[in-house]
Amino acid sequence: MKKNIVHISSDLEPLIPRYLDNRRADIVMLREALHLSNSDVIRSIGHTMKGSGASYGLEEISTFGRMLEVATQASDISEVEVIINQLAHFLETLDIIFVDDMP
Repeated sequence: MKKNIVHISSDLEPLIPRYLDNRRADIVMLREALHLSNSDVIRSIGHTMKGSGASYGLEEISTFGRMLEVATQASDISEVEVIINQLAHFLETLDIIFVDDMP
């Protein structure tokens, strides 16, 4: 399985495990909200991810959050499901390399 390699500042290393645990919990909540057709929950989680991902060196998470917001606003439930699956795959294949000097 191909890994998604991301370089993140070593300053963030203590924070990343909990952040990723929270995103994995989001997957569970997103799937439940999708099952219940609760677009408010999906949009809220997407908004949170959009705002937080880049702060943790994970711009990809912010992108997934943006995509969830757009798909939810368009009421595109099939796209929401695709994005959730892509996010889950990204998290499963994520390989973080912590570096001391980030540009």
